[in-house]
Amino acid sequence: MEAAVVLREQPEIRELFEVLEGNGLKKERQEVESLMNYLEGMESQFGEVIKELKEVRGQLEQIQDRGIKATAARLLDSAEGKVQEIGGQIALVKTNLVRSAKNAVQEFKEKGVGALRKAMSAMKIPTVLSALKESLHSGMESMERNAAKIGIVGGDLNRAAQHTKNAGRALIGRRIKEPAEPKGDKGILAKVQKAFLSFGRSFAAMEKAADNAQKRMEQFCRGEGKKPSVKAELKQIKSGRNAGQKMQPAREQAR
Repeated sequence: MEAAVVLREQPEIRELFEVLEGNGLKKERQEVESLMNYLEGMESQFGEVIKELKEVRGQLEQIQDRGIKATAARLLDSAEGKVQEIGGQIALVKTNLVRSAKNAVQEFKEKGVGALRKAMSAMKIPTVLSALKESLHSGMESMERNAAKIGIVGGDLNRAAQHTKNAGRALIGRRIKEPAEPKGDKGILAKVQKAFLSFGRSFAAMEKAADNAQKRMEQFCRGEGKKPSVKAELKQIKSGRNAGQKMQPAREQAR
């Protein structure tokens, strides 16, 4: 991700905001603002994920069993690939947002407000957020699967170690112990599993933030010049009626 790029400081974004405000396009400005705030909010979270990935990579070097180390390394490679995929998608959205802002301003200067509206609509910001949500949800599921697989490897390792101990105890006639519980964060594999679960929670939080950004856009669009709560209730109560019946209360409110 291009962490150095602060969207609100880009001249293309600042000029777009000036143009939108000057022409009363509040909904369009709100959409850009919501997407921009969301992307900037993800920077620190993604930075933490990348930092933790590097730490986990270092911990894998301490694993003695080559087979287990190879399995853990493959799972970590998969996790890194998913992080890079989503990070690249977010970086592309940022780049496209700046480019689209520049194009929208240019359209306005050449063709007027109508062209500006079309250019803003072409950004399809709600659709962009939906795509990001899908990728983040996929990332969360991927991390949870990796955590489960690491848990299986750790469980097998623990049982194998206990079996070896029991073989020795049987030779000297001592009672065989029941399998011991894993030692949590003290084991390297347990730390790796914990990291995968942490990555999954981070992706889930980012997905939730994208969903909240979408909802804020919808609320703003519904509420621009109207009462959103009333309109929402009318949609629910009169969902089975025709369009003309739905619009009647709104006209009565306007009077």
